[in-house]
Amino acid sequence: MNLLSGRLCAALLVLLGGLLAACAWSVPADPGQNARRGRTGVSEPAATGESVGLPTPAGPDADPAAGSIYASRCAQCHEPIHPATYSAAEWPAYVDRYGPRAGLFGSERARVLSWLQAHGR
Repeated sequence: MNLLSGRLCAALLVLLGGLLAACAWSVPADPGQNARRGRTGVSEPAATGESVGLPTPAGPDADPAAGSIYASRCAQCHEPIHPATYSAAEWPAYVDRYGPRAGLFGSERARVLSWLQAHGR
């Protein structure tokens, strides 16, 4: 009886370990940790959109801070992508997928998405 319960315990521990390992893959990367790794060839987060060659807002409905938010948040993990790289219809999928990793939520996320779509191709 002890041999059977020992094997059962070992099997349950292996199963539990596998489940915990599987959960670790679903956790988004910590962008702050990526920024602190000292990767070569990656510039520091930009203070404004202009310093990384991003478009400046124009027009009465322009949101001057949205480009800066985009540049600083996305630069935590990679060089910010120029908005014209994707169409206005394509940007929501990217913001939905990577926005949480960059810490974009609520109204800030909506502002950045609107800015990306306004300057998309």
